[in-house]
Amino acid sequence: MTSILLVIALFAPSSQPASQPAAAAPASNLMGEQAVVHRGAAFTLKEQITLDDVAAKPEAFAGKTVKVAGTIKQVCRKKGCWMTLAGQSPKARARVTFKDYSFFAPFDSGGHAALIEGTVEVKTLSEAERKHLADDAGSTVDQIPGHELRLVATALEVRKLGH
Repeated sequence: MTSILLVIALFAPSSQPASQPAAAAPASNLMGEQAVVHRGAAFTLKEQITLDDVAAKPEAFAGKTVKVAGTIKQVCRKKGCWMTLAGQSPKARARVTFKDYSFFAPFDSGGHAALIEGTVEVKTLSEAERKHLADDAGSTVDQIPGHELRLVATALEVRKLGH
C-alpha cells in the first residue's frame, strides 16, 4: 500500500507551477532588433565614470564598485561570458566578466555602447588563462596581455548606437 501511494504522489499533478528559467537567462543570446538590452541586477550607483579614469589609475579603483561606460570591442564567441570594453584612449581597455557567471553579453553586441556596474580588479593572467581566452576569442596567445584591467559586472546595459 505504501508503494502505491508513493507512485501516486510522484505522478499526481502538482499545485506548484512548472519550473521556469531564471529571468536573467535570455531565450537566445542575441540583441536582435532590440535597441537596448539589460542583463544582471538593476544599477545601484548614480555616479558614472569613464573607463579612461579607471585605466589611468587602476590600483586606486581596485576592489571598488564603479559604474563605467564604454564601447564593446569583442565578445566571447562561445558563450558571451566575457567581453572587452574600450574607452576613448587606446590604453583604456578592460575585460568584463559577469559575477557568478549569472548572465552573459549578447553575441551581437560588439561595437555597441555599454554601461557596466561592477568591481574593478587588476589581474595577472597565467599562461593557461591566456590560452583559454585566446581560444574563446579566436586569436593567438600573444594577442592576450599578461596583465589586464578587469571589471566583474553585476549589471550590464547594451545600447545600439544611435538609440
